[in-house]
Amino acid sequence: MHRIGRARFWTALLLLVVVAGLLAVHGRSAAAAEDPGEAGTAPPVAGANAPYLSAGLALIRPQAARFVDGADAGHAALYGSRQRFDAGDLDDGLQFHLAAGVSLPYRLRAQLELGMARALDWRGNTNYRSSGARQPSEATLDTRQFLLAGFRDFPGWEIATDRPVRPFLGAGLGITDYRLSGYVQRFPEPDDPQGSLRRGPGGEIPSTALPGGRGRNFTWMLTAGVAIAVGGRIHLDLSYRYTDAGEIRTDVGDIAIVRYRGDGTRREIPVRINETSADYRTHSLLAALRFEF
Repeated sequence: MHRIGRARFWTALLLLVVVAGLLAVHGRSAAAAEDPGEAGTAPPVAGANAPYLSAGLALIRPQAARFVDGADAGHAALYGSRQRFDAGDLDDGLQFHLAAGVSLPYRLRAQLELGMARALDWRGNTNYRSSGARQPSEATLDTRQFLLAGFRDFPGWEIATDRPVRPFLGAGLGITDYRLSGYVQRFPEPDDPQGSLRRGPGGEIPSTALPGGRGRNFTWMLTAGVAIAVGGRIHLDLSYRYTDAGEIRTDVGDIAIVRYRGDGTRREIPVRINETSADYRTHSLLAALRFEF
């Protein structure tokens, strides 16, 4: 998948903050019009109990992570030590977002949502002994997230007549379904080029292929953003999200250790290992259109 630069992510986040700030400074506050009674419980607002659909796209940035030894299933540990691991990053990518919800009294909203991200590339570096400073690894991650989310809209301001902007906060709980595939570690520059990690006769690089992994994790999400009325019952929701999706894991299974003998012949050694795991947490910027009915 095409990598979206980290600098671009933070630039987009800064731009979102700046836009919200400019709207706050130059917009005409609508808080007084919405809350003429000031203190006390907020009254129900127009549009309460109205269903809506939402569709959008999120730019996601996974946090840096380490694959380490996971739960012991009675087999060999791949790393065998807390000092051994595969550290790296999943590429920034895009997540497609669909939701169905309902507006409730007191500026509350509830929605069920689905987020899908495909072909996020893992790029890491392992640190096995005597295997050289550069031990690149790669894998591919696909995810689906199902969340039940709640939101609280707040009094805002108007950027034009009948064009209100309202900030909101939200949180969600659910599950993340993931699939990890194509996990390979390579050793192009071992400490001893003529040792057990020697290259093949055609320059083939010795490697270790790990089992893939599939699973489901408990997931929670926090979000903050602004909803901009763009016409009628259509709103543009711009928000930042932090999501903790637990761990992604390789399954218990055989690794394929590919090495080359001194005479150039290839050998493949299967070794059954326990699972390995890494945290999966993301920051994201979501832009979605919300259609009320």
